[in-house]
Amino acid sequence: MKSNADKRATRVQPSQVALLLSENEGVSQFSDPKSMSGNFVPSSHPTKSPPSSPPEPGGKVIRGSPRALALQANSRTGSDFNLRNESPWDTYKKHYECDLAGTVIVCVRSSDGCAARAIRQFSSMDCDKILRVLRSTNHKNVASVWECFCTSDSLYTLSEFDPLSLDHIVACKAFPDQQQLAAIMSQFLEGLAHLVSRGFRHSSLDCSSILMNLSGEVKIARVDCCIPRQTSRVQASDLAPVSRIMMELMQKYAKDDGAVGIDDLERWSACPAAIEFLSAITSASSFGELKKVCEPPGNFAPNSLTIFQQPFLTEIRWSPGDLIGLAWFALISARTFYSYTQN
Repeated sequence: MKSNADKRATRVQPSQVALLLSENEGVSQFSDPKSMSGNFVPSSHPTKSPPSSPPEPGGKVIRGSPRALALQANSRTGSDFNLRNESPWDTYKKHYECDLAGTVIVCVRSSDGCAARAIRQFSSMDCDKILRVLRSTNHKNVASVWECFCTSDSLYTLSEFDPLSLDHIVACKAFPDQQQLAAIMSQFLEGLAHLVSRGFRHSSLDCSSILMNLSGEVKIARVDCCIPRQTSRVQASDLAPVSRIMMELMQKYAKDDGAVGIDDLERWSACPAAIEFLSAITSASSFGELKKVCEPPGNFAPNSLTIFQQPFLTEIRWSPGDLIGLAWFALISARTFYSYTQN
């Protein structure tokens, strides 16, 4: 029987972070982030054929029909993935579900169980669309998959388990400093520019659809929300999520009326470049201006105003490692929507 409970992890070992569950945990219900104070709820491997001779004493006999050969999951990146016509549950064991850029099933490989993986399930009706997006995108700041599994009614994707979204960063009490803010926004914009360059628009882009791992790597997720762009020109619908995400990171909320700005300027007085950058986002008006976030400054026309010219991206030195401390703090301090059923 399911029960409702929220759990906060207070002591975490890196190898156990994805599987911190106790026997009495149940299903926590989603709460509107704006209605809460303090903590808020943010919204393959090689397989073996049957042995030709009896195994040595103590060996394991693998039963069932032979499966297609697949490369090691951790050797695949971007659009390079294996597609199997079988259920993932022949190979992986479910442990629990949680809300990380959509519902994700946290699992481990049944044969070894050495690391947590993330499996997402989609309707077979969306199979062609999702595979097209996955095969068209290959960037370190866009979530990728290692394997896909097809059954008669579903498509499953297998990927690395990233235990955080930017919702967790907004939910925790810590504010990013200027290096951390630059690290998040730069990685996010590089991923977004890649999607635009591949002809896609993300229709549900917010803090809940951007993942972060414990090494500080930021990735745009929810590939099911990627749709073909009608034009290469950047529109208001493309830039509004960028400014909204930055406002939430800088002050824990975005303005309800759609206006762009920071209410507590004193907090960011030591980093005026961040304020200038937020203002520049609203001035960008072409695909080139957004795309040049990822290009050397010599590639833009001298008379064009580009986001890349902003000191926030050109002068603040950062690395994903700058986000490690913030990521771990968010992991242990912010509550998460999860679902666990006792076996």
